[in-house]
Amino acid sequence: MMKKLHYFRTIRMKLIVPIFCAVITGALIMAYIGSRITSRVITSAAITDGLNAAQSLGEYIGLVISTARLDLSAVVLHPAAKPVVLGQTPPGELEEYMAALIKRYPIYNNMLALNSSGIVVANTTSGSMGRNNSDREYFKAGMRGEDYISEIEVSRSTGHLVSFISVPVFDGEKAIGVIMASVLIHEINHRYVAPIELLGGYGYAMIVNSAGTIIGYKNDDLLGKKIPENLQERIKTLGMGRVAFQETVDGLPSMLFIERHNYTDWFPIVIASLSDFSSSSNFVTRAIIILAAGVILLLTIIVLFAVDGVTKALSVTIHYAETVSRGDLEAELSVRREDEVGVLAQSLRDMVASLKHMIFVATEKTREAEEATETIIQGINYASKIQRDLLPRNYAFDKAFQDYFIIWKPRDIVGGDIFWLKNFEKGTVLCVCDCTGHGTSGAMLTMLVVSALEACIWPNNCHDTAGLIWQIEQRLVNNFSVNTGVRNLDEIQDGCDLAVLFIARDGSVSISSGHISVFVCDGKEVRQIKGQRIAVGEGRLKSKDEINVVRVEANPNNTFYIGSDGMFDQPGGPLSVPFGYKAFKRIVLESHGEKLPVISEKIWSTFEEYRGDEIRVDDIQLISFKP
Repeated sequence: MMKKLHYFRTIRMKLIVPIFCAVITGALIMAYIGSRITSRVITSAAITDGLNAAQSLGEYIGLVISTARLDLSAVVLHPAAKPVVLGQTPPGELEEYMAALIKRYPIYNNMLALNSSGIVVANTTSGSMGRNNSDREYFKAGMRGEDYISEIEVSRSTGHLVSFISVPVFDGEKAIGVIMASVLIHEINHRYVAPIELLGGYGYAMIVNSAGTIIGYKNDDLLGKKIPENLQERIKTLGMGRVAFQETVDGLPSMLFIERHNYTDWFPIVIASLSDFSSSSNFVTRAIIILAAGVILLLTIIVLFAVDGVTKALSVTIHYAETVSRGDLEAELSVRREDEVGVLAQSLRDMVASLKHMIFVATEKTREAEEATETIIQGINYASKIQRDLLPRNYAFDKAFQDYFIIWKPRDIVGGDIFWLKNFEKGTVLCVCDCTGHGTSGAMLTMLVVSALEACIWPNNCHDTAGLIWQIEQRLVNNFSVNTGVRNLDEIQDGCDLAVLFIARDGSVSISSGHISVFVCDGKEVRQIKGQRIAVGEGRLKSKDEINVVRVEANPNNTFYIGSDGMFDQPGGPLSVPFGYKAFKRIVLESHGEKLPVISEKIWSTFEEYRGDEIRVDDIQLISFKP
């Protein structure tokens, strides 16, 4: 007993025992905490990825539907559309235009035009000309003056699964016919649904409608089928927005990520097996435990040999560990022993092998993430092209004004600022719009606003600026489902600041505006016409009478400037305060006699110098013109 007691009183044991105990305890605690935190982080990240994937899928579908609506609106505005529907001209020119749209964007199955009796008067496929489609819902909705998107149906002409989208053809305020396109469900499926994958080999995406019918799946086998009743019931209880919940799918416990789509009442769904979540978490946990075990063993051996004396083998092993710690994982460890040093050396080799594997896995995950990011960026870049195509062409401005200049700079690839111009016999309508938000969400709103402008502004009402804002308000309120039981006023933040100007042929200008200021300079002063506190699309306007109209009489010296708040609210300067109106008005007044491109360039240069290194906080647009 005395000998044993004497042994434990040695310096060797006094060093080994407490260090050994401390190392084991600390490593186990760190391994446990690390595994728990890692598991939660992986699960949280996977849920975020799933929700983002569902949102992205919803945005893609929204972009497809919005594009289809714009294409049909373009057909309606074609010079041959109204004469064909009225039976005044043959359909050849209109059919060629519709066929070109289908060729350019192959998600369409067919396009056709119907007259007020429901008779097909123009078609891109043979066999339907002269058919009476007056019993179809898309025709009925169009004759009521409404846009229409159907549930999934079977095309009579081709037998394909399609969704019908239609817009009315107006003669004044009366619907005289309908333009319809059938969108191929399997084409949308192959382009946007099938490519989506998540963790492991089980994750996939699908789209169902409000009736529980599958309209998008990883393959075409289940298109048109019903989802299980329990999942149908769960979906019926969902409101707007994104949600994630657990459900058994195909006999496997799974995580479902769902977003309800605004335009179509479709539900983009992304499904991932819970086993994929746990397998990733378990892998990292095992790696942490192995790493902790290696650290325990390494430190224990180092302590033992530090007490007993440094040996050549230990020195070689420590040198190898230092080499690995500097990032050289290709170094060789020549130590081959049967004692503790050999165990340490082998543990280091195993650890490096594990590190190499973990680095390989991380590299692959990074590559996959980069590819996914590139795909998203490509989609947003294409959306930017679509948004730029919505802007009026320079020749329309050349026709309307003596002089003009346009500054339009989205903060991101796409933005929430947009402008619109159309010339009529009575004069020109110019609309400057700043939608809620910026980036993708703002860009989606701009497409709705442009669609509303195209639908609401006609030769017979182009001079009524207050009436135009009131019509656009009503159309956006309908699009946003305000006070329909789906959304109410307290939830609505989707709208836009909007200035509508009618420039008469005699040079006078009528202005109605919500939140956007219009500046008029006659060379003597700069007059600021402030917009009313109106957010168009939020559903708070009660009547047209609430909207003011300001008339600026014709004056050959007048120049007009209309800009969104992105310029005037931009912080900068030594105190990082907003740019404001003072410098803007000064440049406009001092440079009044110069061409508008020169004045606009001075404004922009002054703005950029003031902004300095500050990050741009919003989209920027400034439209200037001389009637």
